[in-house]
Amino acid sequence: NLMDYDLPEHPRMRQKLMPGFTLRRIRRLQPYIEQIVADRLDAMEDEGSPADLIELLADEVPGAVLCELIGVPRDDRATFTQLCHRHLDPSLSQRKRAAAGEAFSRYLLAMIATQRKEPGEGLIGAVVAEHGDAATDEELRGFCVQVMLAGDDNISGMIGLGVLALLQNPEQIAAFQDTDQAADRAV
Repeated sequence: NLMDYDLPEHPRMRQKLMPGFTLRRIRRLQPYIEQIVADRLDAMEDEGSPADLIELLADEVPGAVLCELIGVPRDDRATFTQLCHRHLDPSLSQRKRAAAGEAFSRYLLAMIATQRKEPGEGLIGAVVAEHGDAATDEELRGFCVQVMLAGDDNISGMIGLGVLALLQNPEQIAAFQDTDQAADRAV
């Protein structure tokens, strides 16, 4: 886990992640993110009123986007996010969470082995292409876990809080409607 390292290791580890977070690489995610959000908004509309924003949108978007960022194959994403969520589910016994964590780690290590043979477009592929064997399997696994742990619940919460803030301050909605640049500034 990147957060477990101090100087001088922490900056060295962070440097390995940089190829996965370039502006160009993140901008390439935009059409995918827009499609995910559109699909989730359609699901909310299909649900009718009232629809659960958290369940139908805020809890679904982050995992899908983070899987794309990491490079999880699309056919594996439901399994991947289920393993991640089970590992963190406080309603499960410690033994069940530990078993889910082990399954999650096994999945990640198998995916990393595949990416080493044929690097994909995601974070793992970018780090492997840039650093090769200098990035160990355990480091790559830790990067993926850190991205999921740091992003999934936080992003879900921010979507919900952002919508709440806009509903409570409707005059602020205009900041998102003018131009992409205005929306970027508002974000």
